[in-house]
Amino acid sequence: MRVDVNVGLPRCGCAPEDAGRIADLARRRGLSVRGVMGYEGHVMPIAERAKRAEACAAAMAKLRVAHELAGGDVVSAGGTGTFDVNEYATEIQAGSYSLMDTYYAERELPFRPAFFVWSTVVSANAVYAVCDAGLKSLGMDHGNPRIDGAKVWFCSDEHVTFSTDAEAAAPLAPKVGDRVRVWPAHVDPTLAYHARLHLADGDAIVDAWEIDLRGW
Repeated sequence: MRVDVNVGLPRCGCAPEDAGRIADLARRRGLSVRGVMGYEGHVMPIAERAKRAEACAAAMAKLRVAHELAGGDVVSAGGTGTFDVNEYATEIQAGSYSLMDTYYAERELPFRPAFFVWSTVVSANAVYAVCDAGLKSLGMDHGNPRIDGAKVWFCSDEHVTFSTDAEAAAPLAPKVGDRVRVWPAHVDPTLAYHARLHLADGDAIVDAWEIDLRGW
């Protein structure tokens, strides 16, 4: 087991100074303590890399205290946003990097977005257009999704309302029936809304993967 430690994000996890007591209790009950785990999720929103590194180091100072008290070989921490600035963890908990989202794309990380919701334009006029994705298709806790060449106005239950971005390198001129790529701001909850992923090579669908998160 690993002792879960609160390093600044108030979710699960003990206070750093309690890690040794919890580890000793686990050992007395026959468990093997492999180390400690902490997640500096509160650091991920910091856009500037230097400030993100500074805040990550402060979180890891708390985990260092816990590790010294609990023992073990594993220090599990980090995520997509801090994978390259976390200098203490021996195991990085990054996951979003594999598909990415627009939230992490703003952090200038060396990963390319690979996941979008394929949506159909169902209404269009001279001012704006509407496609058939929305709150029931997209994780919205990190803000609106992105549509390349367009300005997203807002999302409703089943729709995204957007307009052409005339200043974009390739302004979108949507027509009813067009398919648009809606890039979510938060990949994890977006995946949980869908039954499967379709893998594409260019325009060709080459495989489909079932998603087992529905109903969580």
